[in-house]
Amino acid sequence: MRMFAINLLLMMVLVSCNKTEPTPENRNQHRLFYDEEVLAQLKDRRIDEASGIAESLRYPGHFWVHNDSGDEARIFLINRQGETVVTLMLQGITHRDWEDIATGQGVEQGESYIYVGEIGDNSAQHTYKNIYRLKEPVLVNLNKGQNVLSEKVETITFRYIDGNRNAETLMIDSQTKDIYIVSKREERVQVYLLEYPQTLTDTLVVPVVQTLPYTRVTAGDISADGTEILLKTLNSIYYWKRNSTETISDALGRQAEYLPYFLEPQGEAIAWLKDGSGYITVSEMSNANVIPILYFYRRK
Repeated sequence: MRMFAINLLLMMVLVSCNKTEPTPENRNQHRLFYDEEVLAQLKDRRIDEASGIAESLRYPGHFWVHNDSGDEARIFLINRQGETVVTLMLQGITHRDWEDIATGQGVEQGESYIYVGEIGDNSAQHTYKNIYRLKEPVLVNLNKGQNVLSEKVETITFRYIDGNRNAETLMIDSQTKDIYIVSKREERVQVYLLEYPQTLTDTLVVPVVQTLPYTRVTAGDISADGTEILLKTLNSIYYWKRNSTETISDALGRQAEYLPYFLEPQGEAIAWLKDGSGYITVSEMSNANVIPILYFYRRK
């Protein structure tokens, strides 16, 4: 009896250690998208902790990328060949822990904006988080290696209604211009809403609008038309198709679909292509010094 109890205890420990995030029941990963294609290796060794990626609205086929914590206040515009064409320095801004980036509409009609989320907080010690919003720069050409200073950068400051959180996911709903943040580490992560128009003068207190049965959420994106949602964990990619009567939080409350994903070393970035043809991922450089690869998942 004693040996049985010991074996049972060991089994419970092993199950606990190997526990993974919940996954959707409908795991037909080939229904909507093909498996990964390699677009390119990133050529710029300065991009060694790619924590966020978003396709440019102004320059289709080019992607804004930024590093994780510890870098300068800069973002990189790369092409499909993995080459850096522009390094954009954000004036008057510091880089504490940038975790995600998105492109979308802003306050001026017809202008395209970049949103950078300073939302990382590994120790849950920072009460106030920032989202930096700036217009996409107008470039005369896309010569490789340009260094450009940004125009004015606006700061949206917020805090969570339920205490400090670490997050790595920032998404923009093109239908409403609302911003969504998804926390990272809880066993059931929280979705927070920053309604448009977001104030630049006061600190927003942002509510929880949905709870999801996932953990270790590292990235996400909403399609350009606002109808499709991606969330990425360390191991999986989840997909929702939004109905015409739903909000983003409503859609996230339904069962997700599981999409193809080639497991990357420290994969923390995902983005839709603006033409709807598929989605892309890129990882940080791993401890094994593996150069990050830009992967493309084509729609069927």
